[in-house]
Amino acid sequence: MKLLLVFPLLSLFFFCSASCEVIKALPGQPANVGFKQYSGYILVQPQHGRALFYYFVEADSANPLANPLTLWLNGGPGCSSLGFGAFMEHGPFQPREDGHLVKNQYSWNLESNMLYLESPIGVGFSYSNTSSDYLGLNDATTAKDNMQFLLNWFEEFPQYRNSDLYLSGESYAGHYIPQLADLILDYNKRFSGRPIKLKAIALGNPLLDPDISVINAEFLWSHGVISDETLLLSKTVCNASRHLKESIHQNLSKECIHVLNKLEEEMGSYTDPGDLILPICFSPTLLGQTFFQGTHNRLHWKQLAMSSAVANDPCRVDEIRQYLNTPKVQESLHANTTHLSSVWEFCGGHLSYQRDSIGINIIPLLSKLLKRSIPVLLFNGDQDSKIPLTQTRIIANMLAKELKLVPFGSYAPWLVGGLSHLAK
Repeated sequence: MKLLLVFPLLSLFFFCSASCEVIKALPGQPANVGFKQYSGYILVQPQHGRALFYYFVEADSANPLANPLTLWLNGGPGCSSLGFGAFMEHGPFQPREDGHLVKNQYSWNLESNMLYLESPIGVGFSYSNTSSDYLGLNDATTAKDNMQFLLNWFEEFPQYRNSDLYLSGESYAGHYIPQLADLILDYNKRFSGRPIKLKAIALGNPLLDPDISVINAEFLWSHGVISDETLLLSKTVCNASRHLKESIHQNLSKECIHVLNKLEEEMGSYTDPGDLILPICFSPTLLGQTFFQGTHNRLHWKQLAMSSAVANDPCRVDEIRQYLNTPKVQESLHANTTHLSSVWEFCGGHLSYQRDSIGINIIPLLSKLLKRSIPVLLFNGDQDSKIPLTQTRIIANMLAKELKLVPFGSYAPWLVGGLSHLAK
């Protein structure tokens, strides 16, 4: 995304005081870091030993408690918020090839306390002692675990219990974030104690409605990626929505297979669907975000011989993977305390996510949240063909029409640091 468009044996460890989870310093961290960092596990199901890993960065300010708290989730389902959100996109540091960290001048912790959560179990360092927990995960179980995580995290960090809370995420977090917001509102309604001060949610390149969000052939065609013939095939024979639904039910038709093969042939291995114009990294080990393993390749970063990460360092995915698999880094993060035999990965893990969840239409839930006075921000990368900005705009307009919302500003360039970005 280039531009923005608007197990039980460990219970003593999990429930230690927050001071047990302070990160003294990350390996390779720059000098003179003025904010505190924490990381560790929160037990969400003691009987099963189900634990979610988090990385918490206080706001880089004299009084962090004066800043809001933002919970960030990446999508997939099955991709890491630590790898993508924290170390690639908007966390305070980014790894270099030599293992040193450099400050991210666009870090969100300049404005907010940032809580990055690896969810559901099987993602990144999050795990369960009960192998059956990895089977049949779905949106409902993920939302429930995320809610329990938040409640238990507030017990370890009670000073943030009264902070304004924002929920944000991207891709399949278009499911996670609204569903968690709904549970928070229900919690506030059912319990008479202090409410959780949910202020708003923000969704980037979100999967919201499979009938709309993933339609991308015309977007690809307008960028010169596919031919007129393939555009016509996608419109008349099998579009991305139909392909996704057939993939969910594991009954891919010959017609959809043919159209998909044509799309992939014309896109080639040098085009990243996540950002059509970024440079590539010549690395054999890169793996990107995936909707779900083994299906609908156009909607995720494929496991290619080359892939892109960020414009100024297209090999950052490799650098992050190497960094987070370093034993000293894991030790400083209080991660992998059970010494899992598998390596940390951006996406995949041991989880098996129920495909039916992927087909859920989230738009009615967004409407419900808006009616309950929870603001919703939809933003998009202008070069993302997995969930194009055109489709997110269609959904935003649908919600505005249904709820009779009106614009509060004109469509115009958005200035960042004196530079004009086509962000609306």
